[in-house]
Amino acid sequence: MSISPHASATGPPVALHTKPPPHFISSRVAESGGSIRLVCAGELDFAAWHHFATDLQHAQRDSARVLLDLRALSLIDCTCIATVFAAARRARREGAVLILIGPRDQVRRVLDLVGPPPDVAVLDLPAP
Repeated sequence: MSISPHASATGPPVALHTKPPPHFISSRVAESGGSIRLVCAGELDFAAWHHFATDLQHAQRDSARVLLDLRALSLIDCTCIATVFAAARRARREGAVLILIGPRDQVRRVLDLVGPPPDVAVLDLPAP
């Protein structure tokens, strides 16, 4: 991650992410029927946000049915929850589907606290 030497108009320098941080990984799996499963593992926080948001946008661009697999995710922060809500709005606007799979522990508590995005199913599947 590099930091821009220029402050943004509204605050501190802007982080420019070129690769995911070492504590977060995502992988994309093509499923039968044209669905895409985006598997997230580790900690999904601001440091991983750009990588996550880009992967999620690309998955939604390439398929009308995206399965966001959260079973191996140990943490999600408000920045990334907001990204999930934005993806849900995008899916609703485009007549697509976004499904959250297997949130656990802290991720489940955050989703219980804020509530899942409208029109998004949350499937409680066992850990892989």
